[in-house]
Amino acid sequence: MGIDFKLKDFAYPVALVRLRRAFERNQALSADELSDQQWRRFVRIATHAYQNVPYYQKLFDSSGFAPSRFVSRADASALPYLTKSILSRSFAELSAKSAHRYRCAELRTSGTTGGQVRFLVDKSSNVLEFAYYWRFWGWHGYRLGDRVAELSAESFVPLEKHRACLFKSSRSTNRVLVNSLLLSRDNAREYVALFKRLRPKFLKGLPSNLYVFALLCRDLGEVGISFRAVFSQGENLSSRQRRLIEEVFSTPVYDSYGHLERTVAISQCPHQRYHVHTDYGFTEFVKPDQDVQLPLELSPSRAVFEIVSSSLHNLAMPLLRYKTGDLAIVDAEQKSCPCGRAFPLVHAIIGRETDIVITPDKRAVTALYVALDGIFGLDAAQIVQESLDTLVVRVVHGATERSRVQQEVVRAIQAFTGTGMRVIVRGCSLEEIQAGSGGKFRSLVSHVDPLSLLS
Repeated sequence: MGIDFKLKDFAYPVALVRLRRAFERNQALSADELSDQQWRRFVRIATHAYQNVPYYQKLFDSSGFAPSRFVSRADASALPYLTKSILSRSFAELSAKSAHRYRCAELRTSGTTGGQVRFLVDKSSNVLEFAYYWRFWGWHGYRLGDRVAELSAESFVPLEKHRACLFKSSRSTNRVLVNSLLLSRDNAREYVALFKRLRPKFLKGLPSNLYVFALLCRDLGEVGISFRAVFSQGENLSSRQRRLIEEVFSTPVYDSYGHLERTVAISQCPHQRYHVHTDYGFTEFVKPDQDVQLPLELSPSRAVFEIVSSSLHNLAMPLLRYKTGDLAIVDAEQKSCPCGRAFPLVHAIIGRETDIVITPDKRAVTALYVALDGIFGLDAAQIVQESLDTLVVRVVHGATERSRVQQEVVRAIQAFTGTGMRVIVRGCSLEEIQAGSGGKFRSLVSHVDPLSLLS
């Protein structure tokens, strides 16, 4: 779940305080009370969608089944799934009438599960996002105004313009953005000095960024940096990554899952168990379209499901029964959590993975797929690092303006890696990308050992 907390987008104090208080009260509700509350809100947003969104007006009318006739949660399954391809081609119809009234903005995904889509987020969903993070981080000791450091790439592109910029800070939010594009053995001591000087209470970032930073600190013998908590998000957090990060920084890692579309939020409590935030979105776990092969067998009490989720707050573009393409391992029987919260539990999130790109000058670049956000005409892309100085970008795009798309891909990638990285663009189909990845879309594949960063 990516979010850039700019005050102008979240400066709705009355709405924020109201939702914050509701979120705090919800933590004391029973499982049945949470379920009933979530269902009522789902019916409310579905009714809004039927009355204000052309796509859902046609969908409900063609089925002869209006939200006013919903009785139980099982009725939600009468709605067809909303896929990324439908969202991509039906953007206008999925926008609420007079969407601008909700102070909305257009965002785009990076296409990490096979296709780039655009959508609207509004005032309500911005307030939701702030209140959610406030609660999740608060589980681990965060108080509004505490200093948080975030390893970030997007705020420091193009790289050539920001090579001398190690960090940016905001006095109003006490947030420090640390340039992850410069992570290298040569620069490691500068990062260590920065963290020792600024002493943030919390550290946030992609698991791959956090892992690389921990790896460099351990290699230098710098184990004197610690935090009250480390927050990971945006990629799968492997057990190997978790162990190293916790060992080096002497603090627990708390992982979370979500996405820009803001229909689902899942995060770890102080006991490191994943809770589904039922007041954030309406989340369902459905059987995947294809069998999923895991490296380890599951116990008989666990199964793999696809995450399907619905907006509960976004009035400008409510997404109902949205197929995320991400997967979760869920226990057949819900158990209580020692933390005392009744939010539903999942065992693990397994739907996202990424690799680290090592540049010729031995920097570690993670989440490089976001470099391709916003390239018009690009449907999907896969980045493959074949050698230390060569990236092959396999792109899926329309027949028109092929040369322009390819030039923009090279320029966007080198804004992150620097011009020392050779970028080769090759056109292909989405099926070819999936076939080369064992039937599963992977946005980035590296054949270079990340430990080469230390050599």
